[in-house]
Amino acid sequence: MKKSTTIFWFLSSFVFSEDFKHVSIENISSIRALSATQDSSGFVWIGTDEGLNRYDGYLNKIYRSNIFDDKTISGNRIWIVHTDQQNTVWVGTDRGVCYYNKEKDDFTRIETGSRPVHVVEHGSYVFFTTTNDGVYRISKQTKEVVRYLFDPLDPFSLSSSKFSEIQKKPIAISGDVLWIGTTNGLNKTNMKTGQTKRLYSGKTDLVKSDTVTSVVVVNDILYVGTTEGLGVSDLAFGADLNRERGRANNSYIANVFKINNAGAVGVALVNEILILEEGLLTQRVKTNKPLNEVTKLTREQFLITSTTHTEGLFLTIGEDGKIFHDKIETPLIAKSIFVDKEDGVWMAGDAGLMRAGNTKSPITKELDIIIKPGQFSKTEKELFFLGKNGVFSYRGINKNPTLIYKTKKRKKDNRKIYISNNKEVYLYDKKLEKINKDGELDVLVSFLLPINNVLSTESSVFISLKNSGIAHYNSKTKTLTDYRKNRLLSKLLPPGASSFHIDKDTLWVGSDERGLYQVNVVAPEQPKVIKHHTYEKSNERSFSSSSVSCMTQHSNNLIVGTNGDGVFIYDKKGFDRITIEHGLPSNNIVSLSSSSDSTLWVLTNGGLALIDWSEKNISVISQDEGLTTFYKDKNATISSVDGNVRVVSPDGLYKVNKNQLYTNEYEAMVVIESVQLIDKNNKKHNTVKTNIKATHTKPTIKINLTAPAIYKAEKTTFSYFIEGYHNAWVDNGDRRYVELQGLDPGTYTIKIKSYNSDGYESKNIATASFQVVPPWWETWWAYLLYASTTLALFAYYVAYQKRAQAKATEDKRKEEELEEARQFQLDMLPRETPDDLGLDISAAIETASEVGGDYYDYFPQKDKQSLYVVVGDATGHGMTAGMMVSITKAGLYGIPSIPPNDIAKRLNRVIKNIDLGWNRMAFNMARFWENKVEFTSAAMPPVYHYHSSTGEVDEVLLGGLPLGSIKDETFALEEFDFNIGDSLVFISDGLPEAENSQGEMLGYEAVFNCVKANGKESAEEQKQALLDLGSAWLGELRNQDDITIVVVKKSNPLD
Repeated sequence: MKKSTTIFWFLSSFVFSEDFKHVSIENISSIRALSATQDSSGFVWIGTDEGLNRYDGYLNKIYRSNIFDDKTISGNRIWIVHTDQQNTVWVGTDRGVCYYNKEKDDFTRIETGSRPVHVVEHGSYVFFTTTNDGVYRISKQTKEVVRYLFDPLDPFSLSSSKFSEIQKKPIAISGDVLWIGTTNGLNKTNMKTGQTKRLYSGKTDLVKSDTVTSVVVVNDILYVGTTEGLGVSDLAFGADLNRERGRANNSYIANVFKINNAGAVGVALVNEILILEEGLLTQRVKTNKPLNEVTKLTREQFLITSTTHTEGLFLTIGEDGKIFHDKIETPLIAKSIFVDKEDGVWMAGDAGLMRAGNTKSPITKELDIIIKPGQFSKTEKELFFLGKNGVFSYRGINKNPTLIYKTKKRKKDNRKIYISNNKEVYLYDKKLEKINKDGELDVLVSFLLPINNVLSTESSVFISLKNSGIAHYNSKTKTLTDYRKNRLLSKLLPPGASSFHIDKDTLWVGSDERGLYQVNVVAPEQPKVIKHHTYEKSNERSFSSSSVSCMTQHSNNLIVGTNGDGVFIYDKKGFDRITIEHGLPSNNIVSLSSSSDSTLWVLTNGGLALIDWSEKNISVISQDEGLTTFYKDKNATISSVDGNVRVVSPDGLYKVNKNQLYTNEYEAMVVIESVQLIDKNNKKHNTVKTNIKATHTKPTIKINLTAPAIYKAEKTTFSYFIEGYHNAWVDNGDRRYVELQGLDPGTYTIKIKSYNSDGYESKNIATASFQVVPPWWETWWAYLLYASTTLALFAYYVAYQKRAQAKATEDKRKEEELEEARQFQLDMLPRETPDDLGLDISAAIETASEVGGDYYDYFPQKDKQSLYVVVGDATGHGMTAGMMVSITKAGLYGIPSIPPNDIAKRLNRVIKNIDLGWNRMAFNMARFWENKVEFTSAAMPPVYHYHSSTGEVDEVLLGGLPLGSIKDETFALEEFDFNIGDSLVFISDGLPEAENSQGEMLGYEAVFNCVKANGKESAEEQKQALLDLGSAWLGELRNQDDITIVVVKKSNPLD
């Protein structure tokens, strides 16, 4: 397998020392990259054979062609990607040219007749050459297009419209003159007039061949490279320069490029690079293979490569102007090369993308040995570990570890090792052993439970028994004090220690469950707990963790590592805390080692960090730098004399050089990618960034963010600030979006900035204005409507109250009038019911809601031989009807004993003479004798004659007009027998014409049937049956007209 090539640049302006590595971009459109560039915002644009990609170091976005959508790229094979000085991205495809609209995230197409081949930017224009359709000049501001092409009928047109990929620089600009080299001659075009002068080989020494490969103007000297040599002309004097240029005069010129402003020019031949100064050969560099692609890396550095092989040449211009070169090998056959804003070099080709950054991993593997977990320990600067043959030490002075104690081999050795500061070696499992000066093992003490931690001083050994307790061994008296057996002391100390640290007479005990203990061990056989350090709500500098992982002493301060709560620094006044919020890669601390008076190495679950107090800075070394595996053991880091640190890993020992730590100072550009509105169903709706409006139906605004960067892009964080709403910047973490909701209606401006992996702030602050639109019911016009409606309702209410008051007054007046009319009507009724002639009489009037004109009366005769019974119904209501009743009643008083029809005739004349307008009186009158009845009628409903002998009923109905209609009207008289048990029933039209809730009338048939069914009953019972019939029919309704019923029954004298 071929090794990746490393390119070294030993210049301060561009220090480059990392292997090229494949850039793995998730979901890239194709691995075959045809072109690549970077815009001023930091986006890397990659053209492939299957679409265009925009990469921000974290996410990739693909743009593909849709032939039916002219806002997409015109084709999917992207041959050219170019970013101009105004940060417009230009794309050349099989079908033409496109430019990117940043605000709309779409493209505008410019059709070309054939595929674009080259792109040249100069001033306010971008020039594209094409395979068969000449040159397109496009204004960067207006996008206006001007074409230069061959016209056989125009001698002032181009000499040819064809361009090919063997040409590297076909266009050069000098003032208003456009030098265009085609596959058939050189052209001098005046951009103001549009006229062209054609220059062919054989007619001028400037053009050695009609196939022009490169045209370059440097300091008013024109260089024209062709397939058969190089021509040079001094534009200031208008003369060709025929100077010594070696093989350039008659060789294939692959490329010509400007080296510096002093006039140095590079000329690429088939197997040679020539350096010319003012047209004169000054230096030549032999190459093994042809090189034709030139990439300017910096002002002093050029990379010359080929599109067919991996050999290359690196040119460097020294401070004295001398040009140095190094032959190199590129990691792939590059079709496109560019330098990104973080000084990384990109190469794009059929094999994908590769990049070499200006960083070098600070991690190197120092020892390739296998160290078992738990079988290593450390002093301040030295590593000790247990090997097969004994105990080894390593300080880094010698290349190999040193055997310090040889021990006997054991088949399975699970003992752990501890080294005291005076380099005494202890081995332990369930028993504690010490290696004596002769290399033999002395057993100090044994336990039933395993030992998990040991700390040794000059005369004391503190022993932790896992999940059980702590004991002390006096190495001078060789006595054991088991703190577990002291009931009071065992309650004050934790059940075992995850870490020990001793400072003079103070023993610090760390527990992975109960926090930190400070113990006085002046008399270790009788220790005294000074304090159990725990969280105190009222003390911000209290120890706020319950799990200690490791401890060390640094610059007279106690440093405590915890599980999940970061690092604590104790200075006798309290604890200061350092967490991920300050830059630690994780709050789970594995190991601690001092580097210098102001720096501390901290190994965490997330990587290694170097804390520098003097600079208030934290540098992080993560898996990206090669720190992939390490033991999670408090002894896993060992500082070295030079301030570096070694990390113990299962596959060996790694050294981290603090002088090679890379500080990411790149200031990215924060970009608002897109804006979406989220409705109440959590559905997203895209909106333009210049018109952001949240509504009650789409109340949430989601602003999608990015800050393009290549180095540790995933570590980029963001913060935002809403003007007039926030008092301080809001930390958004590494979330690449901001969601806004719940804001009061109004117009706002949000500011957003980003921070790179080392906390450097973005060079810009992105802003976006947005509007929170109130629902229509909370708008100003809605409130105006509410106010107007309220005023209108208030006015209506006032008017209504006035009308209601007036109506109440009127209703009261009417009620009083109706009550008066009702009382007047009742006053017209007879006060007594006669009992002459053995007649059983019962009568009733049920008045309507509005008093009608019903009336009945009796007129007994003085001779007791007959009785007149009258039932009437005056037209109209109220007092008018009452007046008609009173006239009728008055007209009937004192009537002579004459037939009823004559009485009706007289009464008709009286009413007519009084003339009450359209008011009339319907009238039924019967004169009862001993055994017969005389009956007359004036437009009243029929009377019903019940025959007791047969049970049948006769309906007696006489025609005629109501009283008061015609002055001389005559009325018919009907006579019929009236025997014992017979009944005669009088009704007004209020009963048969009563309407129920469905609007149906009761009808005369129902009255007839009721009379027939109840005819044998008494007059009172017959009357009540008819009243019940009406009530049942009306239900809860009030009768619409007066109902009058008079029943006259001929009773048996024996009853």
